[in-house]
Amino acid sequence: MGERGAALLAVLWVIALLIGLVAATSMLLMQDVELAAVKRQVFRARMLAEAGLAIAMNPDIKPDDPLLRRRVAEDEGFIVEMTGEDGMLNPNVLLQREDRETLRRIFLYWGLNVQQANILIDRLLDWVDTDDFSRVQGGESKLYGRTGMPFNRPFRSIEEMAMVSGMELVEELYPNWRNWFSVYASGTLDVNEAEPEIVAAVTGADIRFAQNLRAQRVGRDGILNTEDDNPMPDLQSALAILGIPGDPQVMASILSVQSSTRRILVKVQVGDLQRQTAAVVRGAIGQGTTAILWMGER
Repeated sequence: MGERGAALLAVLWVIALLIGLVAATSMLLMQDVELAAVKRQVFRARMLAEAGLAIAMNPDIKPDDPLLRRRVAEDEGFIVEMTGEDGMLNPNVLLQREDRETLRRIFLYWGLNVQQANILIDRLLDWVDTDDFSRVQGGESKLYGRTGMPFNRPFRSIEEMAMVSGMELVEELYPNWRNWFSVYASGTLDVNEAEPEIVAAVTGADIRFAQNLRAQRVGRDGILNTEDDNPMPDLQSALAILGIPGDPQVMASILSVQSSTRRILVKVQVGDLQRQTAAVVRGAIGQGTTAILWMGER
């Protein structure tokens, strides 16, 4: 009886071991199957994102074109949003021009006083110039006390601006300042795309006039890039609404009514997977081919 009991226990132990091995193998196979399914979803999402981006980069495609919103299957599709990148300011262009007047108006709008604005302008200029000579109120390596700072080259990202001495005050007074700038913008502000605050600060126009310009631009539904949009056809029309008597030809160096740089955001859904691909491209609508300046996904 003892030998039979031991044999039975051995058999049961072997059976339990085999069951465990089968279960472990099944779990591994299920994980592989799930991983393969996720990879297929990611691959499919990337294909759809590239398709949406290719359509949006066509110079004849307008932001409200139905081709930018496609449902290719019951649980697959993409939506493309296009905005003018020139609705923001390029800090490198402003500093290259040494456009102190525009920069000063912006900083005063944010809440800095004249002295603080002038100091910050000098420090920004010292950060991007190629020499080690400090301006009167600026700052080179001695101010920062760190090797390699300032960078002495144009900003490659907006976050680099936050490293300039004096920007901590801007961060405190106007935390939203990053939304005013893009290193990919052309350098002329598109009044059809810019927020009223940016237009008012750059031009010196009354904020109410800038808000009125925006209201006319987006149409009755209040949404940008829809069928009822009413963009300003020329700079003279925009200046009239803003109450600015300046010569349009003179103002054309800093203002425009069309972006030569666009930001494209492709939102993709494949099953329960959602992905976004963004790109900044150079080339205005209806003006020939476009080139990708930057692209990223998440």
